[in-house]
Amino acid sequence: MKYELYIDVFFLLNFFMDTLLLFLIRKILKCTATHARLLIGGAFGAGMTCMITVMPMIPVWMKLFAGYGVISICMIKISFPGMHFKSVCRAAVYLYGFAFLLGGVLEFLSVHIPFFRTYRIGILGICMTGIIIYAIVCTVYEKQKQKGSCLFPVKLVWRDKTFVLKALADTGNSLYEPVSGKPVSIVEKKVLEAVFAGGKPEIFRAIPFHSIGTSHGIIEGYEITELIVYEENEKIRIEKPMVGSFDGKLSTKSAYQMILHPTLIKWQEERI
Repeated sequence: MKYELYIDVFFLLNFFMDTLLLFLIRKILKCTATHARLLIGGAFGAGMTCMITVMPMIPVWMKLFAGYGVISICMIKISFPGMHFKSVCRAAVYLYGFAFLLGGVLEFLSVHIPFFRTYRIGILGICMTGIIIYAIVCTVYEKQKQKGSCLFPVKLVWRDKTFVLKALADTGNSLYEPVSGKPVSIVEKKVLEAVFAGGKPEIFRAIPFHSIGTSHGIIEGYEITELIVYEENEKIRIEKPMVGSFDGKLSTKSAYQMILHPTLIKWQEERI
């Protein structure tokens, strides 16, 4: 039995699906990658898949090994060049998982849904199904993320001194320094005293705030050298951030010593 393969359609379909999967990986693993890199990675995966598909002399087992192993790993490395080996392996697992999920949904539609079974799902249907699955996975992930822990390891840097602590990313923290407009993270006073041992920063601000039980209040704000937030697969470095001093404990069980301003997670001045 002979089949006709339209290589241009085959390439475009693989390119779309590979790129969609790479966008999902970036979302779930919170990796840094530009749209251009993801597109290049998707194009590489689609191109190599087309190449090994049309080569008649390559054994089937070798095509499977190349398609599910070498090409996928290279595609991830091209899209996320700074990713370590362990993270690459994890990304590959997600890539295969999302691919099987998409294949399973398409198979279900073609078998159990009369419309798709009668008229065939077609290229447009495959693309639309992929986009819908992408939207569903992203929505479920965001909801689970909101329910999960928002604690991050954080390093405070003041001149040549460093202090590592736990920080809570609180969406309720809307405190900004009124002069510079910088977001303000709250740190326990004892922690700042340990960081500033020997002298405080020259830049000091009196930052007004209001909270439950306090209609008007003032906290001491300081501009430190650097703040590094350690996320799951990368670090966010913020130069000259503003921190406010809180006289007391932020967590009764000492689970965290800092309330991180939520915009600092999205404020990616420099990714490492």
